[in-house]
Amino acid sequence: METKWRTLRTEEEYCRALARLDEVFNTPPGAPDSDEYDLLCDLVEAYENIHYPIPDPPPLAVIELRMEEGLLTMDDLARCAGGRERAAAILAGREEMNPETAEALYTRFDIDIRDLLPQGANP
Repeated sequence: METKWRTLRTEEEYCRALARLDEVFNTPPGAPDSDEYDLLCDLVEAYENIHYPIPDPPPLAVIELRMEEGLLTMDDLARCAGGRERAAAILAGREEMNPETAEALYTRFDIDIRDLLPQGANP
């Protein structure tokens, strides 16, 4: 019995879609169920974005991740922040990232400005 999928509006529909997605998960591209798989992925993603949103990481977490990845050092941050003292204050959470520092990190290290500024700040 073929189900005609539409926008998921309830938790029950979401659970049904997840169960069906699990059934067609290993469908190879071009197989009869591959279109259904693609559609279910889109429907589930849309439902989750509304009902289970993942918040953006705090700016400090973005900086720490870049430092752990080895893409950013304390000296790099100090050059962008206007000195080691300010960089240390940002890392310690005593100061927020300002637009100028975010712009410098974006320009030098291609870190998205929206990931660096506090929620609601305009770049």
